[in-house]
Amino acid sequence: MRVATWVAVAALVFAVSAARAEDPIGRISLGGSGGLSTYALSDVNERIDAGNRFLADERDWTTVDPLRRGWTFWADLKLPVPMLDFLFVTGGYGVSSGSSTGPDYNELITTSVSQEAYHARVLYLLPFRPQEDTRLFAGGGPLFIQKQEVRTLHTRRSSAGGTSGTEMSERTEEVYFNGQGLGWQFGVAAEYMLQDYMTLAIDLGYRWAGLDQEDWSAERNVIIEDTDPAEFIEDGTSGLDRLDRDHSYILNSFLDRRATEERELQVAGRLHQYGPHRSHMMPVAPADLGIDLSGLQVHLGVRFYFL
Repeated sequence: MRVATWVAVAALVFAVSAARAEDPIGRISLGGSGGLSTYALSDVNERIDAGNRFLADERDWTTVDPLRRGWTFWADLKLPVPMLDFLFVTGGYGVSSGSSTGPDYNELITTSVSQEAYHARVLYLLPFRPQEDTRLFAGGGPLFIQKQEVRTLHTRRSSAGGTSGTEMSERTEEVYFNGQGLGWQFGVAAEYMLQDYMTLAIDLGYRWAGLDQEDWSAERNVIIEDTDPAEFIEDGTSGLDRLDRDHSYILNSFLDRRATEERELQVAGRLHQYGPHRSHMMPVAPADLGIDLSGLQVHLGVRFYFL
């Protein structure tokens, strides 16, 4: 719906703008735009599939859809290269995010991805125009990715008792993987003159943004919360320190269950009746979980010229 609204606005501007605007007098400009992005995420979707097999076979819960697209927003400053009126450099900041959620009321499962990055581009002004008020550019440059993350959250609701039966307790288990590094983008852009100091901007491009997960530890990357945590007298731990083995989506998707249980046996000598202790948890191997937000991006926005 949001994309359709933006497209309708753009079509209206192109159709009813009768006045011919000249190229902006000032060459320095500030732009903002947003739109749709696609994501590669083959490794992440394989983990979602593994979790779905657990949901369908063991728990009979609603499964989670693969994660293939999201939204991107960015802002940038564009400067002309001195004495080269066909070349421009841009730099700015952008964010991208997407999520997929399982809809069960008592078992809420969400996998989300996000990216925060600084970007820079060199843009070449193409020597032809489809019409007088339109300019076309082509170019690209690096993405300096500050944080790229995949995060899965499982919230399990259950009755807390009482005569009304309406009181609820919640337990959440969450795991995330993150990385940072260098990516690239390349594409084409069009600007339509709305007036002397403002243009409608459209960007179509492709970005390469595949990263490996960084160092991981359960103490930092696994979060467990419970409004009524179970306590285990025999070893002094609580439900906040352990996964709920029978209901844990993250144990069966984004953690390595076999390696986790082997470590639990090695350290404790037995499988705990509730679930693995935090220090026993083992992540999916880095080679099996690349965080890949490579994909197409389509942006629509405006650019203001000044100076």
